[in-house]
Amino acid sequence: MAALRLSFVDDNEADHVLLEEALDELGLSADGRHFLDADAFLGALRRGEVTPDAVITDLNMPGRDGFDLILAVRACPAWGTLPVLVFTTSGAEEDRVRAAAVGADGYFVKPNSTGALVGVLKAMIQVLER
Repeated sequence: MAALRLSFVDDNEADHVLLEEALDELGLSADGRHFLDADAFLGALRRGEVTPDAVITDLNMPGRDGFDLILAVRACPAWGTLPVLVFTTSGAEEDRVRAAAVGADGYFVKPNSTGALVGVLKAMIQVLER
């Protein structure tokens, strides 16, 4: 997969930059969009402004959280099969279980280093290639 249409949904702009840098390091490009909250992403999706191959979302965001985003995606027949990957600081088992229950396709904990982020991103891509 050389070009992915990924949509990143995270209230932390620095994480958007880090993901882009990790993709560059892997020789991949993310032909997608960045959103700082779930409502902005869902609105763009409804209006047809984005047609991502996958969504990478944080869980803990102001307003609608990542769980609500996943539920909204799964509730719409047009987007129901869109892969949604969780990328969060939470390693809590209850968050993993809940994310799976609402329909997340993968769950990844944000690493502390850029080098580790490349490994996490490789794992995300493996999930998307299934």
